[in-house]
Parts: sequence; C-alpha cells; structure tokens
Amino acid sequence: MTRDELKNIFKLLVNVYPHFEVSSEKLNIWYEFLKDNDYQSVLNNTKEYVKTNRFPPSIADLNKGESLPPYYQDFVYDINAGEEWR
Repeated sequence: MTRDELKNIFKLLVNVYPHFEVSSEKLNIWYEFLKDNDYQSVLNNTKEYVKTNRFPPSIADLNKGESLPPYYQDFVYDINAGEEWR
C-alpha cells in the first residue's frame, strides 16, 4: 500500500467518523504498520468495519489478513494423496 492509498482510507474514515483525527504523525504511524498490506484488502476491511461499528477502527481492525494460520496448508488432508485416479 502507498501513502496516498492510506490517505484515501483516512478520507473515508473522516467522512464516516467525524471525530477521527488525522495528522501527519498519525499517517506515518499507521503507514508503518499497514504498508505491507494490499490496498484493496485494507479498503475492504475498512468498508466491512464501518458497516457495524460506531467508533473509529484501530490499526489492528484494518490489518486483518489471511484468517488461516501460515502452517494450515501443511495439515490439510488431501483425499487424493497416494492414489492414482484413472
């Protein structure tokens, strides 16, 4: 995500939550924690958040990534493992 994309998310939050304060320091801090995320993912998380919450989100609320743990694929049962289907 770029800084300009985060500014767009802040604009959305300011319009939904009038008391959401924006400053260059806040932008820098939030950017540090969200910069490795995909913009569309954070935007979708923001849209989902504002639908059901009366108060502004925290970084953690928007930083929701994959809901499955990283080791999930190691433990997925493969019904076809060891079988040759014809």
